Amino acid sequence: RPVMEKPVDTFQPIIKILIRVGIGLLVLLLIIAFNNVIQISTFMSGIHPLLGQITLVVLLLVLLSLLLLPLLSFLSFRKALPIPEDENSPEFANYLQETKRRLQKNRYLREKDYQFSDESDLKDQILKAYEILGKQSRVLVKGKATGVFLSTAISQNGVLDSFFVLGTLTKMLWEVSRIYEERPSLARLVSLYGNVAATVLMARGIEDLDLLDEQVEPLIASILGGGMATLVPGAVMATNLVVNSITEGSVNALLTLRVGCIAQRYLSSVTIPERKALRRSATIEACGLLGEVMKDNTVLILKAFAKGARNAAKNTFKF
Repeated sequence: RPVMEKPVDTFQPIIKILIRVGIGLLVLLLIIAFNNVIQISTFMSGIHPLLGQITLVVLLLVLLSLLLLPLLSFLSFRKALPIPEDENSPEFANYLQETKRRLQKNRYLREKDYQFSDESDLKDQILKAYEILGKQSRVLVKGKATGVFLSTAISQNGVLDSFFVLGTLTKMLWEVSRIYEERPSLARLVSLYGNVAATVLMARGIEDLDLLDEQVEPLIASILGGGMATLVPGAVMATNLVVNSITEGSVNALLTLRVGCIAQRYLSSVTIPERKALRRSATIEACGLLGEVMKDNTVLILKAFAKGARNAAKNTFKF
């Protein structure tokens, strides 16, 4: 039996530091805001004392609401459920019951009218519920990968593409976690981001090269086989640019899909996942989804290059 890896917990000191820094900045901000409120109310008092008092009360209420609303929203986030290491322990049974209670409130499961039964195995029912949520999140992940594929294939700007992909991955993990838990806790998000990052970066360089050879290049060859005819006759020099663009977009889309698949597995796991096996299964699924993304969107890139080639040819002949 493989040794299960415990969730990443090295972020706890960083969380404490960030909380202290955040509290200090909040206090500083409140002092500055209160000082501005006093100045505004003093100015209004110069017009009329009653107007100054009304202004002071209104501004204080606004300031108090701006402070309390985010705080109440943060406190309403659910605490992360620690996954027991032993499935035969009493803690594991309690974990399943608490997971069931939370899933019963999940809006996606309610829309599907998914019901838990006391007659069936609770673990199997939870896994079936996670399958439903997995289909929902897979649509989201595929949509994000499509956006990354098209944007990075067309832009061809390394620095800009890196920031775009990073922002997309960060937002995607948040949205995927909302599908599974709706209100994930801060600790849960930090653990998710940390585990996903650690899993993705594990032996990433060699694995990406293998995937590029085994998955991406055959897909490009099969798609471009009948697609290059859309380019203007004589524009053979554009072939390398098209292939490089699609390859770049495919690699970034593959990264996006793999991150999404890894996040799904972490969020739907009822036991502590073994990282190597999780990464392998997520990579296989991501490669399958990559083929769908490329087949659905490569034609758009070819049409964009064909249109650009035609416009360039027209401008050349004008001169």
